[in-house]
Amino acid sequence: MQYNPSMEASLTVVAIVDDDEIVRRALRRLVQSLSYHPIAFASGEEFLASLRETTPNCVLMDQHMPSLNGLDVMLRMRNEGRYVPVIIVTGFDQPGLRQKCLDAGASDYIVKPLAASAVSAAIQAAVAA
Repeated sequence: MQYNPSMEASLTVVAIVDDDEIVRRALRRLVQSLSYHPIAFASGEEFLASLRETTPNCVLMDQHMPSLNGLDVMLRMRNEGRYVPVIIVTGFDQPGLRQKCLDAGASDYIVKPLAASAVSAAIQAAVAA
């Protein structure tokens, strides 16, 4: 069997955590179009609970969600000893937020609207790290 780089990508699980169903669906389609396997969650709590069963290769995490925001979820993961690469996604960029997220351990920080090339590059860098 000949090596196909997309075979390796298809084994890469990308978790999508966003409270907006329309955004979740769009990200799911985008991630799938990049030959990754998307799994989606409507809240940080739902995602954290899923970590007992499965660990994704990286996470596209919305920053602004009710209850736990993306940074909160990432910090909880780190406190539990889970070091899955997290790409913070936001539609509401605020002064200092990018640096705060990167300092806390985010592998990248992307502002909506998302370009497919930016998401692809962020996922590739996250799973390669």
